[in-house]
Amino acid sequence: MPKARSTCTRCSQRRQKCNRETPCSRCVKNNEAHLCTTEWRHGYDPSVHRKYPRKSTPSVSGSATGNNESDMLDPVGQDLPINPINDQGVAAHNRLQSTVDRTRLHPHSTSSNQSQDVTPAPAENIDFITFGRSEFTDISIASLLTSKGSYVRHKALMEQALGQDQGPGKQADVDGLVGGFSPAARAVEAYHIQSLVPAKEQVLQMVKYHEDYMLYWTGGIYHGPNFYKSVLAAYGQSNTMNLSSLDWRWTALLFSIMTSTIIACPDRISATWGYPSHEKLRLAKQWGNATIACLNLGDYASKHHIYSVQAIINMHCSEHLIGATKEWAVYQSGAVTIARGLNLHRLGPHPDDNKRNLTPEQKESLLQREMGRRIWCSLVSQDWICSTSQGYYTIQQKHFTSTNPRHYNDDTMEPILNGDPPVPTHVNVMLNEVSRVIIQHQDDMLAAPDQASRYRVVLEYDGKLRALLTGQTPYSISRRTPIKPTWPKWVAWARRLHRASISHKLIMVHQAFLNPSFKSPQYTYSRWACATAAKQVIEEMTVERDPEEPQWWVEHAFVVTAGICLALDVFHRPDTDSEVGDYLSWVERASKSLEQWPNSSVAVHGIRLLTSLVQEYHKKTEASRPHRPASNSYQPLPHVVPSAPVQPVATESAQMPTPDTEGSLPTDGWAIPSVTDIDMEGFEDLMDTLPLEAGIDNNLFFESMQSLTNTYAL
Repeated sequence: MPKARSTCTRCSQRRQKCNRETPCSRCVKNNEAHLCTTEWRHGYDPSVHRKYPRKSTPSVSGSATGNNESDMLDPVGQDLPINPINDQGVAAHNRLQSTVDRTRLHPHSTSSNQSQDVTPAPAENIDFITFGRSEFTDISIASLLTSKGSYVRHKALMEQALGQDQGPGKQADVDGLVGGFSPAARAVEAYHIQSLVPAKEQVLQMVKYHEDYMLYWTGGIYHGPNFYKSVLAAYGQSNTMNLSSLDWRWTALLFSIMTSTIIACPDRISATWGYPSHEKLRLAKQWGNATIACLNLGDYASKHHIYSVQAIINMHCSEHLIGATKEWAVYQSGAVTIARGLNLHRLGPHPDDNKRNLTPEQKESLLQREMGRRIWCSLVSQDWICSTSQGYYTIQQKHFTSTNPRHYNDDTMEPILNGDPPVPTHVNVMLNEVSRVIIQHQDDMLAAPDQASRYRVVLEYDGKLRALLTGQTPYSISRRTPIKPTWPKWVAWARRLHRASISHKLIMVHQAFLNPSFKSPQYTYSRWACATAAKQVIEEMTVERDPEEPQWWVEHAFVVTAGICLALDVFHRPDTDSEVGDYLSWVERASKSLEQWPNSSVAVHGIRLLTSLVQEYHKKTEASRPHRPASNSYQPLPHVVPSAPVQPVATESAQMPTPDTEGSLPTDGWAIPSVTDIDMEGFEDLMDTLPLEAGIDNNLFFESMQSLTNTYAL
């Protein structure tokens, strides 16, 4: 009895070593495990299957038949290239098999059959082996499949080799290496994240608080009512949420909402949920890390979904507060890439946008379009706002066609006219208009040929920003509009934040000329504009807050920026100047306002920065006074509150007096102190902790600090 065949047909054809297993290692390596078999479908023919490959020579018969094994097989001892095959390739391969089976005339079992002409296959019919060639050979892929039963037995291994998706409900690909996690690491990480989920009542309370009091700040990037329903659906009839059965990217959005809520809500609110104030920062960091882990478990970088973009944008509310500014900047860039992959930058006008009485299907499509527009508008605004700190922006206006989001009632998706009632998109569009002015200023500054032209640009955009504050504010955000009792609470908060934001943007526009304004009278307006805007920011951010109002890191960044402007100004004034005491009192007021946010990384670093500046000023003044030894002790100034709020001053107002440096020069000069002399260590690190949207250019800041050496030097 002849010995049973143990070498697979694929290795036999290639004259390659086979490990005689089913499937063999070489077929698995070549992504052909489903083709590995030891049986010849149409029987063994030595004249075909034992024919050694040889170099083909141009001949009539060769071109007519195209049946030489050397036309199909690789040289002896060489592996076929291993190429990834996507789902479309597999579908094309299946269609190819059926075509070959239908067009096969009869098996090539005799020499006479080999001499007969065979009609060439169409050029588009290309299989795994003959990729790049326009004709089929004797042996097709279909002939290597022994039976349907054999195919079923190897289906699981075939899917593993081809990397096919196993269905929408499964969180990991079959290879178990998605997101950089091994199967064991995925299991451990999933178990850890599951342990971080709070009780059902706490989750629902935080989701509702975020929808009512925080969603407006991000411009309504997710549909609040639908998301709340999806959370209820995730629980079902149970009191626990099984994360392994959910989309990890949706879970990332949930954790980002909980993170921003727990760190931003007032302590009184979080205490009612069962979270004391000293636990908030720890929970925010844990849930923030869980957000990133969920994104990785969901393979967000390669499987683009709108949940991933929403989660990353919502991280903007919390990452700066817990000190993860640089990490968020990286994920923000990824969110822009994912948004482009989802074509959110191409959501132009649609015929149904202006229609009423839409069908349920049309309403759902309208909702999806509007969510995409809100997300893209928010991403664009964030990128453009950062341009004053980075010196550039990455999203160009010519590179997208999406329109600004329209204003709809999220419950009914009916359009809102005349801004009543207010909706989060009013804030989204308003911020986009401000950011558009910022990048236009950036472009014009880069195009200005000289210093005088640049300063004219600064004055031009100073006027444009003031116009946004007075005459171009949305109806519901304008202070001229009375707040109605039926309006949401966040309207009053948005008004105050918008006023402080415009004042802050004025500082950003003038910051390039802040240091020259200390030396040259021709830039005195920039000095006055920065000082006035700084006082306005501190005034807006130190009013009594609503008991349910959340904190925003931008408020702290605005206050820190304002305090820095005023603190730097006093260094360039003589001790006898009447403005010195007033400015120091405003700096002290800024520090006091930051002290009410001990859980904010921006506020904590801002207090240290402002305190260091004030301490250094008092050391300088002590050293410059005659007949009095210098003292390292610092007594903070009393907290002086101006008797009346600061009002905006007209542009035509009298200019601020320039400092009389001749009468205030110290006898021994003054230079930047050493780290052993003052709490100046890590100044650069302190500045780096401030978000890019804070608008402080570190180079300009240190240029101002370095100029103090020249100002007070002999």
